[in-house]
Amino acid sequence: MRAGNSLRGVGETNLINIIRSITGSTEDNDLEFIEVNGITLAIKIDGISLSTSRMPFMTYFDMGWKVMTAVGSDFLVKLSKPLYAVVSITLRGSSSIDDFKELINGLNDGASYLGMKYLGGDLNEGLDDVIDVAAVGRPLAGIIGRRPRVGDVLATKPYFGYTGLVFKLYYSNELDRWVDLRVVREGIEMIKRPRLEIGLLNDLLRYRDCISASMDSSDGLGKVLWTMSVNGKVRITVNELPVTEDFLNSISEIGNLNVEEIVFNGGEEFLPIFSIRRDCAPEFEKLGFKSFATVEEGSGVYFKDSLLRYRGWDYFIGWSST
Repeated sequence: MRAGNSLRGVGETNLINIIRSITGSTEDNDLEFIEVNGITLAIKIDGISLSTSRMPFMTYFDMGWKVMTAVGSDFLVKLSKPLYAVVSITLRGSSSIDDFKELINGLNDGASYLGMKYLGGDLNEGLDDVIDVAAVGRPLAGIIGRRPRVGDVLATKPYFGYTGLVFKLYYSNELDRWVDLRVVREGIEMIKRPRLEIGLLNDLLRYRDCISASMDSSDGLGKVLWTMSVNGKVRITVNELPVTEDFLNSISEIGNLNVEEIVFNGGEEFLPIFSIRRDCAPEFEKLGFKSFATVEEGSGVYFKDSLLRYRGWDYFIGWSST
């Protein structure tokens, strides 16, 4: 390979733009929507490499469950119902039959939890363990994009920080020291076995007219906010962190933490972020959502009065900030 041609440093976002330039695709959404014989279908594919995504405390079952959640999360934020999934699995020849069975059980149970039928798929041998899940379903409320409406507020479930805390401690070689702290255990469980609130779908459908845009937080809250701002050419001002008081109080024992970093550059929370009309905020609060940001004229993302430096996860770059 010629010098300077490495994908490292290019970033997932720029690579996706290359794909679009070659294929001619102009769509930019969490789901793809296609029409077949007058019926609109929603489709999604997502995948993980166990060598880069599996943390030491995660089993093969956890990884199967997690990748199903990653797919189901995109359906939920677009008010679509996932129906069927097929899976392509690549495993090393040295993998054990017990690990294989555990992975399949995780995939199957994860699909069932989301109301999907795991149909089967493809099996390969390779140099790494890779799982790719493709799912098809039905959009139940039209197509929802990523471009928020000026004057809206952003609302989400206020459970950010837990996964970011675990990642921060792990990569700082501090996880073992704090692993018995309740807030750390809760973060580990969120990473191991994320419990997507798929039951919210029916409630959210009642408020479809409130919603102008949506994304999920699988790649970090920072990335969601910057994506919504750049694509919509609007300014997003975060007025308060979407966290609980219990979380803030619980992490005080650890000390020496940048709370903004672990909230905005966490990822894998699989929490929905909706851009909604201001007058709809009380109804969303009844569903457990918290309004934490405003959508305004302008561009960029600001936390209170400062430009938000955290930009979430980007493959081929990693966690990024400015």
